[in-house]
Amino acid sequence: MKNFSALLVLVLLAAAGPWAFAQESLLEPSGAGDLPPSAELSGDAMLPGDETSSNDDLEPIAESIAAGEPDLSMEGSIIGEPMRLLQGCPPYFESSGTWLERGFWYAEMDFLLINRGWDRKGLVLGFETVTGTVPVSPIPQGGNVPVVGTNELRIRGERPGAEGVGRLTLGRFLFRDASNRDHSTEISWTGGGEWSQSGALDAATANGLEIPIFIDRVNRSFSGARAMNFSYDSEMNTAEWNYVVKQRMRRDQMVMEPSGQWVRRATPTKTFSFLSGLRYANHREQLNYSATEIPISQALREDGMYLVNTENNLFGGQLGASWTHETARWSLGVNVKGGPMWNRIDLNSRFQVGETDIVNSGQTNAEEDDLSFFGEAQLVGKWHLRPNVSIRAGLDIMFIDSIAIAPYQLNFIPGGFEQIAASGDSVYMGTSFGVESYW
Repeated sequence: MKNFSALLVLVLLAAAGPWAFAQESLLEPSGAGDLPPSAELSGDAMLPGDETSSNDDLEPIAESIAAGEPDLSMEGSIIGEPMRLLQGCPPYFESSGTWLERGFWYAEMDFLLINRGWDRKGLVLGFETVTGTVPVSPIPQGGNVPVVGTNELRIRGERPGAEGVGRLTLGRFLFRDASNRDHSTEISWTGGGEWSQSGALDAATANGLEIPIFIDRVNRSFSGARAMNFSYDSEMNTAEWNYVVKQRMRRDQMVMEPSGQWVRRATPTKTFSFLSGLRYANHREQLNYSATEIPISQALREDGMYLVNTENNLFGGQLGASWTHETARWSLGVNVKGGPMWNRIDLNSRFQVGETDIVNSGQTNAEEDDLSFFGEAQLVGKWHLRPNVSIRAGLDIMFIDSIAIAPYQLNFIPGGFEQIAASGDSVYMGTSFGVESYW
């Protein structure tokens, strides 16, 4: 019985052999290239082993498909068609995956045209009140009208105007997180500008020029001088290190043009970024204030000088955020950052009224710690010239509060006054133009 069963199995396998070979032939890859395997039935095909049968009496079978070329593989195809069909629709370069390709390093260079302001009214160093009469025109009955005029020597709070400043940023991409955000670290430096102004005033009357009482503190000063002049210089430099987390644009979209061609386009996206880091800022000023022909006595007139140097060294942490509307070719965004800072203030000043006969003098060398604030905001627009090069333009504003500025240190207290006036501020506002690059 066992031998009979084994013999029956061998017979069945021998009879099924040709049909198994035919099924394997049907599963071979298509050689049609852009078309799915052919489903046509050949009328000339015959069953194996039956070469004398008529075509009309034979059952048609599927035509054997020749082996396809290696580059026409069906692997990765959709709806049974090779990927060659989709490759016939090339994407445009204005896509976030190609046109906005970014590198591991990036650099930004900007030129800022910045105006500095520290007090809207400024500070009056000297003044002179002049009284007189002027004729009235037309004169109905003849006569003059008394008038009062004031000459003043003032340090302008909104001058000297705009000054050129440089800004350089160097950054390094770190990684992309699971929320599709880029993490990077960057260092930045801003500075190189010097704001300077000067002025002079000559007396028009024999009484000479006067100094406001809140400067001389009822002490012997430059009051009565025939002339006064000043020069005022201010500098600001800042360096910072930040860790930045920035959202990326949404996935590109496939868009069909009127011609029927599919193109890949970047999706306009509103992105947000956040940063935290450290900032160091140095704010330095010098005021040189002098007067000539000060009445020392009834018969003696001599010169006087007042020199003030202040330096603020600020260091602290900062937080920031930005909102940007990004497209394939351009972007427009708002950036803000700032934080409290520890301020180490140095004051060095000296004054002298008279030369051979010194009627008042003083010297101050003081240091003081204070808490200040440094804030910055920017409106910036970009135009992408190339995938890794963009031009930039924007409006910038920087604000430093609770610092020592030179004009507020003026006083004629004999011997010098150790307390530092640290209630000043500086506002820097202007425009920026620059370029950024990725590699």
